[in-house]
Amino acid sequence: MNESDHDRERTWYAIGAATLSIVPGVGHLYVGVKRGYVFLACGLALIVVSQFFWPPGWLFYVQFAIFAAFDAFAFAKRGFGLF
Repeated sequence: MNESDHDRERTWYAIGAATLSIVPGVGHLYVGVKRGYVFLACGLALIVVSQFFWPPGWLFYVQFAIFAAFDAFAFAKRGFGLF
């Protein structure tokens, strides 16, 4: 396998991780990053808060999901995240 195929495979792997981050943390767990558990707990907490206590909280959830997707993509593609 040449380097171009390897890069293409890593890109698809990263896209899969970003897609799974609709639920923050699942993409990190797919890649094998331990911080995925923290992302998952925070994402679930945001869902509970937005459903039962503060309805506009879903906006924070959407922003967090987008951030988690970019971070999971970065981990899968480069080997390190955004922070």
